[in-house]
Amino acid sequence: MPDRSVAVELLSYLAPSRYCESDRLIPWAEAEFGHLPSGYARAAAIAAWVQRHIAYSSYGSTTQTTALDTLTDRVGVCRDQAHVMIALCRALSLPARYVTGTDYGADPTKAPDFHAYVEVYLGRRWYTFDASGTGIPMGFVRIGTGRDAADVPFATLYGQVQAPFAPLVRASACEGPGLRLPVHVSSALSTDGDSAGCHLAPAAA
Repeated sequence: MPDRSVAVELLSYLAPSRYCESDRLIPWAEAEFGHLPSGYARAAAIAAWVQRHIAYSSYGSTTQTTALDTLTDRVGVCRDQAHVMIALCRALSLPARYVTGTDYGADPTKAPDFHAYVEVYLGRRWYTFDASGTGIPMGFVRIGTGRDAADVPFATLYGQVQAPFAPLVRASACEGPGLRLPVHVSSALSTDGDSAGCHLAPAAA
């Protein structure tokens, strides 16, 4: 009989959280994705569904928007799309966590920016998914990891803050011996534990 036990450190990534009301999505998630194998294929299908059905818009949400709100409105930013994917994964018993990071502009048509993406625990690794479909996952740089944006926000502001300009993220990729510029790949991308780097890995069953 297969071992269905879950490590203690993964339990918080299976439970509902501030922005990811996974317990309220179980029937819908099972109806939509329950026929798929419970592994990488299911997580990838959820990411693809979010990319198709949740339109990206800078004006589609607020700091109070939850995964349920986004599913209702069908619009949001990378933060909201990540929350939807996380909530759906947890509803299907796939440990999922939120990553605050940067998409450092590997795509020359885009300016570097902060970015939110998802990691799903499959087998014995965390696998990286971009629920927004707007970045190149191989080039993401982690800032923080948590249950959702409440744990690792881009910024925490107190009092009245007046900024003369928007935050600027600037980084560049270097190519050289043993280094490869980020590209879109069909292979699964995984991280070892909490490390910042990604590497190609076989998709977990």
